[in-house]
Amino acid sequence: MSKFCANCGAQLDDKAMFCKECGAKQPETAAPAETSAPQTPASPTAPVSDGSPIGAMGEKLAAMSPEQKKKIGIISAIAAAAVILVIVVVSVIVSLTKYQKIDCKDLVYVSYSGIDGKATANVFLATPDNIMSKDQSFESKFRESKYYDDYDYEGFANSLASKWLLDDDDKDFKDAWTKFDSKSDIRKAQSKLIDVVELKVDEDKLKNLKNGDTINIKVKYKEDKLKDKNIKLENTEFTITVEGLKEAEVLDPLSKVTVTFEGADGRGEMKINTDALSEYEKNWFYITSDDSYSNDLSNGDTVTVEAECYMYLEDGYFTYEDKYYTYDENAMSKDFTVEGLKELETIDPFEGVEITYSGVAPDLDVSVNTDNCSEIIRNYIYFDIDDRYGLGIGDTFTVTATVDYWSEDEFANKGYKLASEEVTKEFTIEDTAPHYINDLSEVTKIDCNTLYESLIEKINDSEDSAYLAGSRAFDYSVDGKIAKIKSIAPGETYLAAPKDAANSSNKLYQFLVVETSCTIDGASKDITFYILDEADSAYVEDGELKYDDYFTNYYVSQNKQELIDEYVNSDSNKADGKVITSLNVGGTATETPVESKPDDSSSKADDSSSKADDSSSKADDSSSKTDDSSSQAA
Repeated sequence: MSKFCANCGAQLDDKAMFCKECGAKQPETAAPAETSAPQTPASPTAPVSDGSPIGAMGEKLAAMSPEQKKKIGIISAIAAAAVILVIVVVSVIVSLTKYQKIDCKDLVYVSYSGIDGKATANVFLATPDNIMSKDQSFESKFRESKYYDDYDYEGFANSLASKWLLDDDDKDFKDAWTKFDSKSDIRKAQSKLIDVVELKVDEDKLKNLKNGDTINIKVKYKEDKLKDKNIKLENTEFTITVEGLKEAEVLDPLSKVTVTFEGADGRGEMKINTDALSEYEKNWFYITSDDSYSNDLSNGDTVTVEAECYMYLEDGYFTYEDKYYTYDENAMSKDFTVEGLKELETIDPFEGVEITYSGVAPDLDVSVNTDNCSEIIRNYIYFDIDDRYGLGIGDTFTVTATVDYWSEDEFANKGYKLASEEVTKEFTIEDTAPHYINDLSEVTKIDCNTLYESLIEKINDSEDSAYLAGSRAFDYSVDGKIAKIKSIAPGETYLAAPKDAANSSNKLYQFLVVETSCTIDGASKDITFYILDEADSAYVEDGELKYDDYFTNYYVSQNKQELIDEYVNSDSNKADGKVITSLNVGGTATETPVESKPDDSSSKADDSSSKADDSSSKADDSSSKTDDSSSQAA
C-alpha cells in the first residue's frame, strides 16, 4: 500500500519516516495483525454473518445480483479517486505555499560609472557590502542622502540593498522573509542564496553604454541547494534598461579666451585674456602661446594660443566633485590673426647722412655723420659700416642701418619703422676724398700762408738773429744776422712720388723765397735766402695741397740750385724710382727731370748779392756753405 505525507501530501513509501519533499516527520502507524494459515473459503451460497456492520454488508453484497455489484464497484472507484484528488490538491497547495518565492530582478544591483555614451556598468548581488565596495558612485550618493549628517554608511547601504539581502540588524530584515519565523533561519537561507546564485552578463555589453541601452542578465543557481532552504527563484532571465546617465560638461577654454594686440605694426605684442574662464578652468588649463614673448608682430600675422589640461581624460572624461567633465583633445589650439596695430610711417634712414673720412686714401677710414639728419634718425638709428678701413678712391663700402636695439619700442611708439629690419646702402669713395698724390697736376690751389703758416711765423721771428726759421743762416766764421725780413714769397713746388700708385711714400718740396736785410761784420747788405720745406706724405683734399706736418725738414741756402740737386734730385729719390713733377708759382704742373740744369735766376741773384763790399762777399761765400747745417727737424 502507499501513504502520503501528513504535512505536504506527497506520496511516500510505506516505511518512510520523513517526507522527501518537505522533510516533515511522519506519524507512527500500528503494525498489521498476524494472519493465520489460509482457511478454505466458505461456500458462497452459505454466507455467515457475525452480527457486525461489515458482516451485515457482506451478507447484503452476497445477496445482490451481479449487475448490482458492478454498480457498487464503479461508485466505490469514483469515491476513491475523489479522495486521492483532494489529497493531491492539498499536497500541491501545501507545497506551493511553504516556499519563499524571490524575483531574481530584486537581487541584482547595477551601478554605472562614466558619462552618457561612455559609461561602464557593474552588475552584482545587491548586498550592503557589495554596494559600498563596488558602486563607484556610492560616496557621491551618500553625500547627497539623509544618512550623511549622521555619517551612517551602513544605513545608507541597506537603503539601497535588496530586501532579501539586508543586514540582520536592519529593521526591515524580517519583513520580506514571510516563510521564516526566526532570524537564524533567515540568515541561513540568505547565506545559502548568496552562495549559490551566480550572475551571467556579457561583459562586452557593459561598456560604452548610453541611456536607453539594455543589459541582459541571467541568474544561474543550484536548485536543489535552494529547495533545502525553502527558496524558489523566479524571473531568472531579465533585461535592465540603462537610464540616469549624466552627460559630461564639455570644456572648451579657448572659446572663452580673447586675444588683443598692442603697439605698432611690426612691433606689436599680444595679450591673452582668460577672465571669462571659470575658476575650475583656470586651475585645470594652462593657456599660453609661443608668440606671447614676441614683440615684433605685424598686422596679418597669425599667432597660435594653446591650452594644456592638467586633468587626464580616462575613458574620455574626468570627474571632479561628483561631476563629469570632458574636452576635445584636438581643440586645444586656436589661431588668431594679428590686427589693430598702429600703422607706421616708413622712413629713409639715410636721408641727410654724410660720409666723413679720416686718414688719406688709399688708407682711408670712413664714418657716418648724422648732423644734418632728423632727430628721429639721430636718436634711434644705428649705422654699421662693412670694410670701413684701408679704402682708396673708387672703392665701395656698405652701410647698414638698423633701429637701435634699446630704442626699438620707443622708435615704433613714435610712429616710425624701416622698410625692413636692415636697410643697406652702398657708397663709393669719391675723388674729393683726401688722397695721396703722385702728380702735382691734381693740385688746384696752394695757399702758402696756410700751408706753411708755422714756417712763415718762424721766418718772421728770425729778425735780429743769425738764424732763419730756426736754421743758422750764416757760417760760424761770419759775424752776421738777419736785420729785417723784407718779404716772403712762394717759389716752385716739387713732388717726388711713385709713378704707378699714389701712397704715403711721396715727398713734397716747397720753396719759399725770403728777401732780407742783413748786417754782416757791421755792414748792411740785402740777401735773398731760399728755404726748402721738405714734407712727407703729400695729399689733396678738396683740391687743396696738404701734407703730414708731423715731421718736416727745413733747408736754408742762398743757392737754390744746390738745394734742388741735393734734395729734390736726391739719390734716394732716384733709387726709389720716383717721378718728380713741379709746379711753378701760379703756373702749370710739369714733370721735371731728375737731372736739372743750374738755375740762371739763382746765379743772377748770387751775382747781385756780390755787389756788397769785399768782406761781405766773403761772408756770402761762407754762408752758402751752410746748407747742410741748416737742416732741422720741425
